[in-house]
Amino acid sequence: MTREELYEIARDAVREEELSVTEIPAIDLYMDQILNLVSEKLKTGSERYWDRQLTKTMVNNYSKDGLIAPVKGKKYNREQIVQILTVYTLKNTLSIGEIKRMLDGAYSLEGFDGEALAEVYERYMSIKRENRTYTEEILNELMRRNELDVENETEFMLVIGSLLSLSAFLRQTAQAIIDVKYPQPEEPEEKKEKDKEKEKDKEKDKDKEKDKEKDKEKEKAKKEKKKKKEESEQEESDTVVEQAQEE
Repeated sequence: MTREELYEIARDAVREEELSVTEIPAIDLYMDQILNLVSEKLKTGSERYWDRQLTKTMVNNYSKDGLIAPVKGKKYNREQIVQILTVYTLKNTLSIGEIKRMLDGAYSLEGFDGEALAEVYERYMSIKRENRTYTEEILNELMRRNELDVENETEFMLVIGSLLSLSAFLRQTAQAIIDVKYPQPEEPEEKKEKDKEKEKDKEKDKDKEKDKEKDKEKEKAKKEKKKKKEESEQEESDTVVEQAQEE
């Protein structure tokens, strides 16, 4: 593979098209309308993104997980649509739990509302577009610093590995920042106590099961002992009868 072919692949690989805030209609939308908007936008980008469709199941799960403001009726307002798009664009990198902590943290700020989220989302889209232009530069710098020749089959594997390691480190850095800035909320003391009680009950149930097993084993051993005794007595009785018959 030549260097220019590699760059061409890289340019296509990051040609992901996503809805901007300005492309969201100023009216409330049904779910199918939102899905169609996202689907049509995806088709204007690289074919590799066409299968990353937003689905009803995904939106319903976002709602169940508290990532979307409660929906009244069957239509979604602008803020809810932006919330959906925010989760949708982040979920390929972060877990739902991490995204929820970020959104909860943002909404806990004084004055942060739907319009503020829309502004953040739009700026994020702008940054993503700018970052796409850096891909070729980053790829070139990785090969230059590590003296990699993409036309060498062995070193070609190293080109891929260097990209993967950088991607992993950047993702882990983002997750570490989230853990510090938006830590997992501590469970209420009441819930902790209930969980402790549940654990105690489980242990008691286990002990009861063990006692039942022991009782079963004892009963089984008792029956075996009784059976052997009866067999022994029967053998003795048969012996006495045989001896009497012989006399």
